[in-house]
Amino acid sequence: TLAMVQVRVNEGVLEGERVRNEYGGEYYSFKGIPYAQPPLGDLRFKAPQPPQPWENVRSAKEFGPKCYQYDLFMEKGKRDGSEDCLYLNVYTPDIKPDKPLPVMFWIHGGGFGSGAGDDDEYGPKLLIRKDVVVVTINYRLEVLGFLCLDTEDVPGNAGMKDQVAA
Repeated sequence: TLAMVQVRVNEGVLEGERVRNEYGGEYYSFKGIPYAQPPLGDLRFKAPQPPQPWENVRSAKEFGPKCYQYDLFMEKGKRDGSEDCLYLNVYTPDIKPDKPLPVMFWIHGGGFGSGAGDDDEYGPKLLIRKDVVVVTINYRLEVLGFLCLDTEDVPGNAGMKDQVAA
């Protein structure tokens, strides 16, 4: 980390980091930005709702929790994650570019059952070298994201609606 940096978004002020990558370049990193209210309680299977604004500066230096999942590839099928998981990460080569930059919106794989938008596996280090803004997301997985009972309480496809909301 080279320095802290703050930006204002609709919901409040975020504090991220200016980071040097292994190629000697720099980029700005903002992690764990809520793009919806936590899908808890009555919102569990519903479409995502806009995030609540915050008053103080919100730290954007850590990833938000990944969505609850049963990962077959970890420790004999370990369950991991949180229901409060609707967060995105933004990596940009410039805070105030002179011209608009292309945006790569990356949705992780995992068959709608596992994965996350953290950069431990899929970092921005290569793309950020080419003046591209990289956005990665978490979205609801498995039953929490794709159960459909075709009712008011469980209308279905919450995970796809998360992707659209992000």
